[in-house]
Amino acid sequence: MARVADQLIETLRNDIRSGALRPGDQLEEAALAERFGVSRTPVREAVRSLVDCGLLETKPRKGALVRTLSAKEIIDLFEVAAELEGMACRLAAERLTTQKADAMQERLTDCEEAAKANDQNAYAKANLAFHDAIHQAAGNNRLIEQIEQLSGHINPYRALPYGMRGRLQTSTEEHTRILEAILANDRLRADELMRDHMMLQGQRLPLILEAIEAK
Repeated sequence: MARVADQLIETLRNDIRSGALRPGDQLEEAALAERFGVSRTPVREAVRSLVDCGLLETKPRKGALVRTLSAKEIIDLFEVAAELEGMACRLAAERLTTQKADAMQERLTDCEEAAKANDQNAYAKANLAFHDAIHQAAGNNRLIEQIEQLSGHINPYRALPYGMRGRLQTSTEEHTRILEAILANDRLRADELMRDHMMLQGQRLPLILEAIEAK
């Protein structure tokens, strides 16, 4: 039973990280049990675990929902993520190899294509893949672990600004400048650009959440 619950936890965690499940989305036991072809017992166990780690929350008469963070919590998380992502850029610039450079360039191309098509879902996936390519290029497993730990909390919010006019193109341009700095082995510039990229996104989020709540 525990093994089944563990599989559910990992799948739901990935759904939240990828943005497939967004803040405020409701998780119904019956629907999850049917989706995974299991009884409600491992579903309840998985939900309890995700509530305990802060990815889900429960509300009276609503059951389990993807946790919605306060504006302060979001900014706090993005401040930490910005520093870690900046560090990844510094290390990637220092440890650059042709293979890692090619991988980052391929992911940037995916971002460019998604932005041209104005495909927000595709861009959300391409964006995470671009950042992951930088993390892999950094070559520090402890750093990657820390970023992945944060990702479960911030990734549901990363795609929210994509609905803003021109944001996909602007984000791609920011990615381009970041990669140019990494490829030029300009580690301090790459760090600065990434931190600015992350915090500009984070500071927009409270306004976007206010607009969503007003609907």
